[in-house]
Parts: sequence; structure tokens; C-alpha cells
Amino acid sequence: MKIKAFQEPILDDLDRFRNSYRDILKSGVPIIDHIVDYLARTQGKALRPTMTLLCARIGGETCPENAIKAAVIVELLHEATLVHDDVVDESPVRRGFPSLSSRFKNKVAVLFGDYMLANVLTQTLESRDMRWLDILADTSRRLAKGELVQAARAKRVNMTEADYLEMIKDKTAALFSACCKLGGISGGLADEHIETLGKFGDCFGIIFQIRDDLLDMFGERSIIGKPIGGDLREKKLTLPVLGALSQVDIKTSRRIRARIRRGIKNKEIKDIISFVKEHGGDVYAEKTLAEKTQKAYDLLDTLPEAQVIENLKQLVNFAATRKR
Repeated sequence: MKIKAFQEPILDDLDRFRNSYRDILKSGVPIIDHIVDYLARTQGKALRPTMTLLCARIGGETCPENAIKAAVIVELLHEATLVHDDVVDESPVRRGFPSLSSRFKNKVAVLFGDYMLANVLTQTLESRDMRWLDILADTSRRLAKGELVQAARAKRVNMTEADYLEMIKDKTAALFSACCKLGGISGGLADEHIETLGKFGDCFGIIFQIRDDLLDMFGERSIIGKPIGGDLREKKLTLPVLGALSQVDIKTSRRIRARIRRGIKNKEIKDIISFVKEHGGDVYAEKTLAEKTQKAYDLLDTLPEAQVIENLKQLVNFAATRKR
């Protein structure tokens, strides 16, 4: 299934989100408006706004205006981190288009990322709800922490499974958690349900990242649109690799880790992927993915009955089984 199937109840809300997103960023300054127009052509699936708006609908039939603002804020924060990541990683492409840093050069990209973050702060303060500020401040801290941990671990390739799960909970899951909690607040849910939505968002983010790890190693290049083994080239230890390493002796584990740390050439990628498959790294990661998927379903079952709960469950299944 495509993501649009899960967005059916909120299609009008998503239109309101997109209009508001552009209006907030537009400034009358030619360079800024030019970049905003460029980003509009290269936007992704609006997954995080979708989760925000669906969670807001748990509290009622209609989507409050505050939920639209919350969706804009989480997307601004997400896009700002991507812009900065592309500069740091020297990524030439984002979603099949030249990245902002490639199209407009690094200085403009960094400054525009800062501009987006400034709008996050402005829009958050306009909500006049200190809970929003608490959530987004903590989310920003977790995002930065996750990126720093990954950068530090990459140099030593000494990541453990516990390190990995903690890192992706910060690096990937934190923003999904914020989406769900802000949606719950906007929809007027009770504190206990907002807390549950935060846990659900964390769980969803872990599911999303583990699936990314599996696709990077075992996906089809023609479908995912990029070479297989990108994480290995960047010296990243992901769950399939860690699962395989847990099944071998210390000497073998050290040898494989050292090989990744030195930098893997394209012709060696298949050797490492074969090692991971031979020692059950793919099965190990799939098992963890299934456990997290069931946990996400269980969390949703504790929330008030609403039509959109089924949409959120379908979205979980999409994240866990997607091909790209």
C-alpha cells in the first residue's frame, strides 16, 4: 500500500498544512522565496505531518487549527535537520533531486536551515502552550545527541546493540514521538494518552529505522533508488550487522569490525552482506522489527476508540514492510 491510502481521512488537512508551511517560510526576500519554491518541488511523503494530524483526529472528527501548526513545526524541524545533514555528509542528492547544498551551495543551505529552525521557535512560542516548547526542546536535544553519538561511534566501529537502539531512539524516533505527542495535545487528549502516543512514536521511529537498515543491505537498488550497502560505505554498524556479529566469536567480530573501520571498497560490499546473511543478521533484525511492530499495535489499542486508529495501524504496517 502507498502512504496516500492512510492519509484519506486527512487529505483536506494536509492541503491546509502545505499552504501554511509555504506561507510561514515565504518572506518576500527573493533568495528565500526561491528556495521555498524549490523545496516545494522536492518534498517527501509528509509522513511526520501525517502522523501529527492523524493523532490529533483521535480526539474528535475534525482537525483543530493548532494541529496544522504542529504539523508545520515538526516538518520544519525535520527538513532543517536534513538540510544540515546534507551539508555535513556532502550529499549531492535528496529525494532524487540535487540537495539544497548542491543547488545553492553550503553557505546558503546552512543559513536556510537556520532560518527554518528560527521559524520552529517562533511558531512554537505562538502556540502559547509550554508543553509544546518542552517537547520540541527535548526533541532537538535528542536529535543532536543521536547524530553526535553516531559520528563518534563511526570512527571506532565499536557500536553495541544497546548503543544502536539508544542512538536510533534519539536520531530517528525522537521526532516521530514529538509528532504524536503534539497531535495528541492539539486534539485535546488526556495526559496519559499523550504519554502513550509519545511511546508509540518512539516505537514507530525504531521500526522505520530498522526497516531502513534492512533495505540498505538487502533491498533492490532499482526500487530503493540508491546503491546497496551505503551504511557500510559510511562505516555505520546497523542492526543486521550487529545481529550477525553477536553470533560469531570475538576474534571474528573484531576482524569484521576492523574491516569496516578501514573502509570497505565497492567490491567488498557483497562479502560483508553475505557474512551478515550467513550468520542470520537479517533474521535477527526482522525478529526485532516484528517485536516492535506488535508493541506499536498494543500501544494503539490502549487509546480511545477512533476511526484513525486503524489508519495508524496501517501506517505501522507500511513502515515495517515497505520496499523503499
